[in-house]
Amino acid sequence: MTTRQSGLLPAAAAAAVAWGLFLFAAAAVPASTLPEKSRNHFDSDAPMRAPGFFDFLVLGAPGEAEWRIVTEFNPPSAPNGVSQILEQRPSQSIAAAVRRNVTLRDGTVSLGVKRLQGQGGVVVRLANEKNFLALLIDPVSGEARLMDYRDGRASELARGKGEGQRDWGQLVVTLAGPKISATWEGKPLLEGTDPAPTSGRAAIATAGPGIMTFDEFVIEPKE
Repeated sequence: MTTRQSGLLPAAAAAAVAWGLFLFAAAAVPASTLPEKSRNHFDSDAPMRAPGFFDFLVLGAPGEAEWRIVTEFNPPSAPNGVSQILEQRPSQSIAAAVRRNVTLRDGTVSLGVKRLQGQGGVVVRLANEKNFLALLIDPVSGEARLMDYRDGRASELARGKGEGQRDWGQLVVTLAGPKISATWEGKPLLEGTDPAPTSGRAAIATAGPGIMTFDEFVIEPKE
């Protein structure tokens, strides 16, 4: 006698199928869409070579730039930091070391900046070479500016002044929709409004003349 199979799966079998479909769907989600924290401490990079996992751009005014891993005394993460080593650069030229494979619209970006004469900080929401935000601070004077570049034209969104006497300071930038805020050495530095928030890449940056050195570059997109 032949038994006809029911069109309904037993409960256990149905649950197994459902779980398998869930795993398949989860695996199908591109990894790039999932927020990932990125940290670069540069200690596994070879001194006097360009840092790994970065692309190098010059934004704003034309100019040259050269990034190298350097051995530092007492950096935030010993023994290495990263420097832009060409001292004579145009004042409106931004040298950017752009982290690969990481983007964010909202979240936090932090960076250790050595107390040297010059301008250093971060570029965020880098959509392309003409559209991005730049927050740069002179770690000696504490003067800081948040600039918006749209279609290659620059406008100031905010400025502030920080204080610090240590050899290294920490810059933390928080992005939350149009609101941009920053702290220097744990104290409020500035706040500004991004007129057109968009997702983009993040970079270590320095503008104008002077050799600037950095460490502990952390990008943490918000889920």
